[in-house]
Amino acid sequence: MKFTKISFVALCLALLFTLSALAAVPYATYTYDIDGNLALSPDAYVPDTLIDSDDLLLGTALSSAKDLFVDSHENVYIVDTKNNRILVCDSDFKVQFSIGQFFNQNGIMDSLAEPQGVFVNELEIFAADTENNRIVVFDRFTGEFKRIIEQPRSDVFPEGSVYKPVAVAVDTAGRIYVVSSTTTYGVISMNSDGTFLGFLGAQKVTPSAFDIFWRNFQTKAQREQSLQYVPTEYNNITIDADGFIYVTTSTIDAGSQQSAIDTKSKSADYAPVKKLNPKGDDVMSRNGFYPPSGEVKVQTEGLGADSDITGPSKIIDVALGPCGMWSIIDEKRSKVFTYDEDGNLLYIFGDKGSQLGNIANIQSVVYKGTDMLILDKSNDTITIYKRTEYGDTLAAALKNTQDRLYDQAVVHWQEILQKNSNFDMAYIGIGDSLYRQGDYDEAMEMYQMAYAVEDYSNSFKQIRKNWMEKWIILVPIVVIAFFVLVTKFFKYANKVNVAGQKMKEKRSFKETFLYAFHIIFHPFDGFWDMKHEKRGSMTAALTVVAITILSFIYKSAGTAYIFNPDSQGVSYVGEILGVLLPYIVWGIANWCLTTLFDGEGRMRDIFMATGYAMLPIPMMIIPTTICSNFLLLEEGSILTMINIIGYIWAGFLIFFAMQVIHDFTLGKNTIMCIATIVGMAFIMFLGVLFSGLLGKIVSFVYNIYVELSYRM
Repeated sequence: MKFTKISFVALCLALLFTLSALAAVPYATYTYDIDGNLALSPDAYVPDTLIDSDDLLLGTALSSAKDLFVDSHENVYIVDTKNNRILVCDSDFKVQFSIGQFFNQNGIMDSLAEPQGVFVNELEIFAADTENNRIVVFDRFTGEFKRIIEQPRSDVFPEGSVYKPVAVAVDTAGRIYVVSSTTTYGVISMNSDGTFLGFLGAQKVTPSAFDIFWRNFQTKAQREQSLQYVPTEYNNITIDADGFIYVTTSTIDAGSQQSAIDTKSKSADYAPVKKLNPKGDDVMSRNGFYPPSGEVKVQTEGLGADSDITGPSKIIDVALGPCGMWSIIDEKRSKVFTYDEDGNLLYIFGDKGSQLGNIANIQSVVYKGTDMLILDKSNDTITIYKRTEYGDTLAAALKNTQDRLYDQAVVHWQEILQKNSNFDMAYIGIGDSLYRQGDYDEAMEMYQMAYAVEDYSNSFKQIRKNWMEKWIILVPIVVIAFFVLVTKFFKYANKVNVAGQKMKEKRSFKETFLYAFHIIFHPFDGFWDMKHEKRGSMTAALTVVAITILSFIYKSAGTAYIFNPDSQGVSYVGEILGVLLPYIVWGIANWCLTTLFDGEGRMRDIFMATGYAMLPIPMMIIPTTICSNFLLLEEGSILTMINIIGYIWAGFLIFFAMQVIHDFTLGKNTIMCIATIVGMAFIMFLGVLFSGLLGKIVSFVYNIYVELSYRM
């Protein structure tokens, strides 16, 4: 009895602790699956501490702080913009000194004016002195002034341009990269002495429809001037140990001329975050389901306080973390989006609000070891987020993958799946590890569970390669046998069709069916003889239609996963209606119109000819469906091309069939075919309207019946 009471108390305490832990996290952590569905995830980071001016023991409180930086020794640098200073803190947030006023190279008292960015290497502190239009360099250990890097001079800069540095980064060779809020030509690159080297990574311009129209009325000089204008600029920058530059831009937004961008596009042209090499080329990997651009569902309600916010994310900062992870922040939603080095989304967290962990107005993000620091510019506070056990496991999996310790990586990915079965990245991680170990069959199973079609194809490529090496002699034998059988079949069909040229009162089903193989190669003679010499039959035509239906059913069921990853099974009704409905509606619409315009074909002729003309479709679909089980993703264009040939072939046969059976000229037949398509749309509209009306009548009658049954 005593043990039972103790167990009950322990259970209550555990539940209380769990509830309190959940309450301490005022936001949801989530990812997105391949269909764009939100999938909740365990918290990777949880809020731990809030740092404000009092905690920093500042005499003058922070005012409009704009940037954070953490150096290699985990010292923290805070850009206190309105107070015209940079605070230098140790790893425990104890202020060591501040940089504001200093004696410049001329021995004159100078000062920073609303700085907005800072970068620190092993020896120096680089301050983006925004309102003074310069970069100022200080000693990292003492904060003493070292030199000023003035506005770069070059003929490339437009006349009268203003230089407003808001962010700065420096590589190991001493090259300086500056983001100027008023420079729209890309990142400014300079030598350590301030010599201008060039612009990197200028954003692409897409003129609006109005601009394109207006250029027709502009002079040559006006057009040249408009073409020189680049409407997007970067807002932040950081650099990794290998010298790759990460830049962000927030000008791509709903309503801008780049509004055509969508969250599925992996093009670098309008990407809100880029990874530039020293030449300025974007080399970022975007291998995830969605590109690293922030929120995926941008036109629907979100989670928490951002439920009424729509439009693309407004990315204003990027931070580089451990194990190849990196994060961007969305100013609109105060959220953090974290990706791996291949661009796969790992997790999203954060929200607007006043609780610990929520950010009223997010401004900057930076990693401090495994911790994450986020600056709130409205409250001038820094929130410290601690990585959870789930986050540690995820980082360990990525680290082991980087170090090629694939066995250990699999263990961590499996542990992640136990905590988050919705995390597709874990399946991909396990698949990658199995692939590198040569276990391609199991790797394919993992990739299939995560809809990683490209990786699945790569694994299948290795399996196919191994099979080909073992059974290479079978490939030419099967190919030769296939073409021999096809050739023999067409010779036999031709023999039957030649014999069928004699007039007969009644033809066998074999003769009328095989006649379809004569029609597809000789449409004019074929459709003429079908109508006037009775060489076709409605039974054979309907058989071709049935074969077409079966080919679509087979395609739905038999296409390889690589080319049909979203398959939900075979919808027999859908496949049958998908063929029968257009077939029937075409026949009715064409008959209705051609009878009014002197068409000579009967309704039976229209349906028969259309049925025969459909033969190229199954002729192409069936072999391509079989071949889909042996081809790779990059070879899929071959199947697409063959299927398109089948549809075009059938379309031309239907067109010529209508011309022959109605005895139309080419021009009149073209007009009647177009009118038939319009008529089909009209019939389908009436069908939908009638079915909706009929449904309402049935519902009305049923409601009356229910009401009467209750009253009686």
